Amino acid sequence: MSNKKKISVFALAMMICVTVAGGGFGIEDLVGSVGPGMTMLVFILIPFVWSLPFGLSSAELSSVWPEDGGMYTWAKEGLGEKAGFVSGWCYTIAGFVEPATFAVLSANYMKMLLPIEVNDFTYWCLCAALIIVFAIINIIGIKLVSNLATVITILAIIPFIILIVLSFMNIEYSPVEPLKPENMSFLEAAGQGLLIGIWFNTGFETISTMSGDIQDGSKKVPKAIVLAIPIISIMYILWVMPALSAVGNWQDWSSEGPLSFVEIGEILGGAPLRWAFVAAGSLASMMILCEYILAYAYLMKAFAEKGQFFRIFAKEHKRFHTPYAAIIIMSVVSIILCSSGSFIEFVGLASILYAVPVIMMFISNIKLRIKQPDMELDFKVPLPNKVYIVYLCFPIVIYGASIFADNWIVGLGLAATSIPAYIFFKKIYSGGRYWAECQEKQNRLSE
Repeated sequence: MSNKKKISVFALAMMICVTVAGGGFGIEDLVGSVGPGMTMLVFILIPFVWSLPFGLSSAELSSVWPEDGGMYTWAKEGLGEKAGFVSGWCYTIAGFVEPATFAVLSANYMKMLLPIEVNDFTYWCLCAALIIVFAIINIIGIKLVSNLATVITILAIIPFIILIVLSFMNIEYSPVEPLKPENMSFLEAAGQGLLIGIWFNTGFETISTMSGDIQDGSKKVPKAIVLAIPIISIMYILWVMPALSAVGNWQDWSSEGPLSFVEIGEILGGAPLRWAFVAAGSLASMMILCEYILAYAYLMKAFAEKGQFFRIFAKEHKRFHTPYAAIIIMSVVSIILCSSGSFIEFVGLASILYAVPVIMMFISNIKLRIKQPDMELDFKVPLPNKVYIVYLCFPIVIYGASIFADNWIVGLGLAATSIPAYIFFKKIYSGGRYWAECQEKQNRLSE
């Protein structure tokens, strides 16, 4: 009997929407950083220069290799064992950081709901409790996570729908003026806007890390990714532009205030809408935390099953058939990290680590189109090979330049740790029974 979960395309798309957009919370930082006009330009450009190539590449590669592991599997199969290890290693390190990132963000919203003053220890306990709860949910399985994602996505957008209606009743400002801040050149504003926009449009591939656990994953996952791309792009425009027309004061827009969606909700809808946004932001952040734990756990499981990471991470729960050991270990590390950094610090580190497997994903897709131009797939991007290859070069250049421009030393140093790590795991597993079992399993899958 198959252990694969039957999940609808819509439920998978909702999981992607929550992971990528988080309900739309945080996008206020784009407005305050580069101005209303540039924000609109970014909203128009990002789907074509980033979201579409990212989403379409994820969808096509999911169809080629519908296995657990996502970008690690794609790099390993498309670029070779060593490249796959570098991708998996960077993605795995990010996997210990990302849950802490969104536990901190969730706690920031939740403390607004508490009637007591939250000190550092209480704050850490709140982060730890969130991680523990969602670790348990993820051990129970992906079906429960997909149901939660659908419900939370619907709940999170209710305050935004109310905000849109109230905004259209109170239009006073232009939502596209000024084009940029006075103290920034057009290129500076465009560059910063694209970088922020990219951050809020990453994560399309996360559902692919568990493709092997989804019934008809090679068909459903690509469809879900393609469905999620326009939903997210339209959502960002609808959330921001009407509210800008009603409230203005774009310089003050920030996820940390003085004008976040929480404060904007209070201005237009009073205390009830304020607390609705607090609750929605908390739910959306918690759902991102939940899905990142699940996605990274499946990546670590796939990494370990190939004999390239600690064997314990490959262990599955006997009843739920989920990578429970990876979930538990990752959660413990994340709980420890929550006491040592802020949301912005975690985001900076995770962004650098995430860039390596993302760029390798695009290169793997390009190589696939060159080597096997006529391959028939359940989903294949309907573009001529040469056009599609050129198209994929845009996000490589944009993302590589934006991420490593100021942090290339840190990024190179982190990626370089994959060399001793590769030697270490090759040494302890090569030639042993576990390595042989991994190779036999791979051979069976490829037959």
